[in-house]
Amino acid sequence: MYSTSTPIKAIVALTMAVVIFSFGCGSSRAQTKTPPAYWVTETLEVMDQAAFVNAIKAVPPTVQAHGGRYIVLGGKIVPGVGSPPSRITIIAFDSLEKAQEWFNDPAAVAARTEAQKYAKVRDYTVQGVAN
Repeated sequence: MYSTSTPIKAIVALTMAVVIFSFGCGSSRAQTKTPPAYWVTETLEVMDQAAFVNAIKAVPPTVQAHGGRYIVLGGKIVPGVGSPPSRITIIAFDSLEKAQEWFNDPAAVAARTEAQKYAKVRDYTVQGVAN
């Protein structure tokens, strides 16, 4: 036999399912991943190759200290539009804040300053896309 409490139980169960699903979806949106950041250096001209190579050896320890990791380090460059740099480096950081912490770290500043004595560079940090 069909009881009048059966539809009420079904409605309550359905309502609870909707509420639980809504909270679940809302919390996943609240946990949006922080976008990564990339520090890009374009070496435009190297004036003293040996001194430059020696000077840039001081950079990797400063990168690692801030959780950075090399994505591109030198490598073959295939020209597109415009003149390509002679060398490119891309370092990934977990966030723009981490990249800025590294960029402003006195040891990193000293390492980059020494390397820039022997090469003309252009560098910048760009925020990536959160996945």
